[in-house]
Amino acid sequence: MEDPREIALTKLSELLKHPDDLNSKVGPLTRKLTKEKASIDAQLNTGVQSQLDHVQEGLETLTISSRNISRMKENMRSIDKLCYDAQSMIADFPRINMISQVHQNFVATQAKVEAFQELYQQLSDIEEEFAPLQRDIFQPHDTLLHVHYHLFKLEEFRDKTMHQARDSPHDVVITLKTYFRRVDVLSDDFTQHLWLLARNLIPLVENSCGATIVKLVKIIECEELADEKALAAKQAQTNHHDLQGHKKWRLAEGNPRNIKSYRVEFYEQLHQSILEHFDDEFGPYKENQDWQGALDASEFIFNELELVQDHIVPKFPKKYKIFPYFVLEYHRHTYDLLNQMVLQDLDAGTILRLLRFVREYYGTMSTRLGVTEELLEPQLLDGQEQLLVDEYLKLVRRKLVEWTTTLMTSESREFVNRENPPDMAPDGQYGLSGAVDLFQIINQQIDVASDANQGKLLYLVVSECGKVMKDSQSFWKKLLHNELQRQLEHPDDVPEGFVEYVMALANDQIKCSEFTRDILIRIPSIVDANYKTQVEDKLSGAIDGYLQIASIAREALLEVTFADLTPVFNDLFTARWYEQPLVPSIIETFKDYCNDFNHLNKKIFDRLIHDILDRFLMLYIEAMRHKNAKFHMDTCLECIQSDVRLSFNFFAKYTSTDEMADKFDVIEKVHTLLESNRRMIFVDYYNLRQAYPDVPLAFIENILSKRDDLDKSALKDIIEGIKAKAREYEPDANTPPTIFSRIKW
Repeated sequence: MEDPREIALTKLSELLKHPDDLNSKVGPLTRKLTKEKASIDAQLNTGVQSQLDHVQEGLETLTISSRNISRMKENMRSIDKLCYDAQSMIADFPRINMISQVHQNFVATQAKVEAFQELYQQLSDIEEEFAPLQRDIFQPHDTLLHVHYHLFKLEEFRDKTMHQARDSPHDVVITLKTYFRRVDVLSDDFTQHLWLLARNLIPLVENSCGATIVKLVKIIECEELADEKALAAKQAQTNHHDLQGHKKWRLAEGNPRNIKSYRVEFYEQLHQSILEHFDDEFGPYKENQDWQGALDASEFIFNELELVQDHIVPKFPKKYKIFPYFVLEYHRHTYDLLNQMVLQDLDAGTILRLLRFVREYYGTMSTRLGVTEELLEPQLLDGQEQLLVDEYLKLVRRKLVEWTTTLMTSESREFVNRENPPDMAPDGQYGLSGAVDLFQIINQQIDVASDANQGKLLYLVVSECGKVMKDSQSFWKKLLHNELQRQLEHPDDVPEGFVEYVMALANDQIKCSEFTRDILIRIPSIVDANYKTQVEDKLSGAIDGYLQIASIAREALLEVTFADLTPVFNDLFTARWYEQPLVPSIIETFKDYCNDFNHLNKKIFDRLIHDILDRFLMLYIEAMRHKNAKFHMDTCLECIQSDVRLSFNFFAKYTSTDEMADKFDVIEKVHTLLESNRRMIFVDYYNLRQAYPDVPLAFIENILSKRDDLDKSALKDIIEGIKAKAREYEPDANTPPTIFSRIKW
């Protein structure tokens, strides 16, 4: 218990937060708290006084009751004394009393004899009325109460007679039992019929036999009342054992009735019938190990409980609590069924179906029947859903690894051996079957997990699928790197078709990114809000991974394209270049490859064309600084123009004119610098530096040194002037890097 002083200090710290509050708030708070204390004291005083008054009234009532009891005892003693004294006042009282008892015994014996004489006829009448009811429980039971009434009287007669004959000779008892044998048989048959009705409450309602249920309840209530009276008599017999046999205290002899406990037996019969009902419903599924079928067949639980709530509950007294009984019985049998399932070796689909069933079960109980989860004990699966989730994830992980390993093995074998060309789609694009197969597997797992109605489970499944995607991406990165190295280092020793398969891989990665984006679009609406951000991050990362592989594949195509052209670029601006044009052969190679690249995804193709153009320009500029490069000014400028014109016309087929002009601007400015005279060369250098601030001064010096129209002294003056200009120029720090930053110097 908390310390009152600590509570008071905490309250004061909340009310007085600043030193100034001592001056401004203490007075008003004191007055306010004083009023509250006075009000509470007044309420307590009133409550205490009221309680004292009630206690006083109770004590006075007890005192009066005690006096009345004492008075009644005195009166009873007086009556007993008067009765005893009256016997001596009447002449021959013992003889008169004996004759009266003899007469009473004679009348009782005559009644008993007449009852025995009518017994069999009464039994025959009752049996005749009861027989039609036995044949069909769904026919109207209009005579059920009548049969029970007369049978009840016969049972009373039997029990009383056997009780009176309890001290008779054995042969008398045997004779009486023989007489009452038909009563016993009829009583047992009637009881069994009642329990047959009890076991078929729901079928009775379905067959419009609600009145029969009402009669059944009335009979149970009647028997329960008789049991209560018998128990009260037996209790009196136990409490007043010393008065047994006393002629003035007949109650102490007890009650001859055998306690039937119909209400207890009714619940037992109901329990047994529900158990058999569940066995009948789920037995075939258990035998066939069809656990999903068993869960699908469980709809009857809610339908029947609705029937109980609407049609059976109104026919029972509230004290029976018949609806809670049915709910808990059905729930416990459902609990047992699920526990049996958990012990089996369930597949992933069944585990998910089971998890979904548990959520839907509680939801349906609440919405359709108004029964909350807290009232349903024991908890389904004993609250161990997480263990099932872990088991499911283990199965999913194993299956995904198994499927993807098989898929990757097959795909990699085709990619490496290249015995047949890759598949071609109707749009002419190459492709591999792996992308479609992989995402069929992934989407299947996600769809199944989403149906389980478990927000966290869906997130975990997406995480596992994300791992599979990452693993496949790492696999393709490594395989593509190794195959590219083989292609570049030993082109004659590898199977043909590398370019085609790389195009197929690139197209597949774009498809994978689109498939993943489709998942990303639909997942947020069905995943738990707590995991939405994590799911989006994982899927976005997977999309980036696929696009990265597509980019790596594009770079591989770029490397293969230029692999055979390296010697040609090395000969640019050398004697061979002056002897015959070399760029036409480069452009022809580009044409051949671009015809093949038409089988690429449009986005990859466009990006690859830009990469080829950039690489061409970079290599063309790099060639100007090669060791054997020379600029014969009488012919080189025209040759460069010819190269630019030819390459420009080729790339213009795939790129806009404005973009082409922007790309070739660097060649144009270098060409201008080459043809510039000594007076204009500083201006042309300035223009080049303005457009390309990262152009190395060493590159300028290198290409100018290769001009055959500049002697060493003139070149020296030009270089010194350019260096001076370079020191004066302060490029903008925010200027983005240009093509010169991508060239290795």
